Amino acid sequence: MRPFRRARRGYVAELSASERLVLAHVVGDVVELLQEQTGTVPPEDPEASRIEGVAPLAAPPEEVRAPTDPAVRRLLPDASREDGEVSAEFRRFTQGDLVAEKAQRLLLLADLLLAGDPQDAEALTPLIVRPDDARRVAGALTDIRVVLAERLDLRTDDQVEDLHDEVLAREESGVEPPEEAPDAARRFLASVFLLSGWLQESLVELMLAEVRRAPR
Repeated sequence: MRPFRRARRGYVAELSASERLVLAHVVGDVVELLQEQTGTVPPEDPEASRIEGVAPLAAPPEEVRAPTDPAVRRLLPDASREDGEVSAEFRRFTQGDLVAEKAQRLLLLADLLLAGDPQDAEALTPLIVRPDDARRVAGALTDIRVVLAERLDLRTDDQVEDLHDEVLAREESGVEPPEEAPDAARRFLASVFLLSGWLQESLVELMLAEVRRAPR
């Protein structure tokens, strides 16, 4: 993976086909998790909105429920920790739109990741983000990291740094544990967490640099 850089076409990163597929798969999982946890997919039609790009549905305000999954609670936190009624009322009228926006920008990212048909699984190909889409793509990458951080039980910057050092040390050793190892799932989530983080950080830095250079 090569992080984002500014080009005439927009913001351009480079990813291998395998990196694209892995990240797109996680994007789809996050969309499904959002929908299942907030009741935005009707139970009689669970395939109504998936990664193919069908617009997510919004639950009627009277059917809005607070998510129970801690990762989704981090994406959709309570408006008030002290007043449950205030939180419920706020969630009732805002959660549907918020979920729809998050799902739509995740699906945008998935479309960008799945564009093209690279012949070599390891060859790097450009991931192009138009300036008009950059804010939404950065938001989608942020949401992915929030979910993965919860799954990895990451709460502090120090824990993120330790995870980075752990993955880097393993890569430098050249020794990859077998797929059936007990920590295989954690290693997979950690690699996606770091990949999405590198993409997000490089994209946001470019966007902020342009804001600073803009005339006031």
